[in-house]
Amino acid sequence: MGKDRVIKLIANLIGKSTAHKILVKYTNMPESINHMLSEIDNYRGQLSEYTIQYNWNIYDKQKIMNEAEKSLNKELKKEHFNNVTFPDSAKIKFLNETIGEFFEFKQFH
Repeated sequence: MGKDRVIKLIANLIGKSTAHKILVKYTNMPESINHMLSEIDNYRGQLSEYTIQYNWNIYDKQKIMNEAEKSLNKELKKEHFNNVTFPDSAKIKFLNETIGEFFEFKQFH
């Protein structure tokens, strides 16, 4: 699999993981938390496998950040987020946290 394809996969997994972290924090359905935590662990495992496949330069990391933000925004538009309210700052906070688990670089502000 090519590096550009892996970048898209990583960004998508980061977006989904971040969305689930937001959902865990701000959900109005606490009975769903265990399932969401399980999903986050699943995404983390997949991310671990993909992130070790290549050496990531600054350009790659920036591309991952931008694509992850797009993926997160797309994920947050899905139906299961309709009834969840959270501050805009949560998106950036959790996105930086998720990206920081796998890469060291300048974060979103």
